[in-house]
Amino acid sequence: MTVYVIKPLEKKSIVYHVEMYRSNPDGTISWFNIDETYRWGQGFVEEDLDCNLPWDGDKVAYAKTEPGWGCEFDDSISIEWEFSDDISEMEQQELKELYYEGGAGWLFDGEHEWQEEDSAVHIYGPYQVDLCEEDGTVIEENIKLKPRPTPSNAWPFPT
Repeated sequence: MTVYVIKPLEKKSIVYHVEMYRSNPDGTISWFNIDETYRWGQGFVEEDLDCNLPWDGDKVAYAKTEPGWGCEFDDSISIEWEFSDDISEMEQQELKELYYEGGAGWLFDGEHEWQEEDSAVHIYGPYQVDLCEEDGTVIEENIKLKPRPTPSNAWPFPT
């Protein structure tokens, strides 16, 4: 399967974003979000989902974590947290310590009640988009991105 590889051209421009939730016994939902910024890394968009590529000039490209051969994040430089109001300060500190010790492996393989709601890779521009084979061989380097279409509400809608 071929994929688009999106790589930042400047360091400290790629973020792993994950949203986690837990169903509580009283029927409420608790949640926390993590944004971990790395010095380097990459994101992927499957070729048949090229509608998910950024438009020419977009400041941020969004990618999922599943396709490709790995985000290859390198050198974590900061982690930002957001918690639902029902999570105590003590539990927040415990979650942080568990994540700092186990990283994303703890999120997905740890023994806890948290489940993934969503995860994504945010690549802040400037970035480069290449089309690659499954093994990483570049098919086309520096893909020219499509210009953002002009919004219109004229009928018939443009296709």
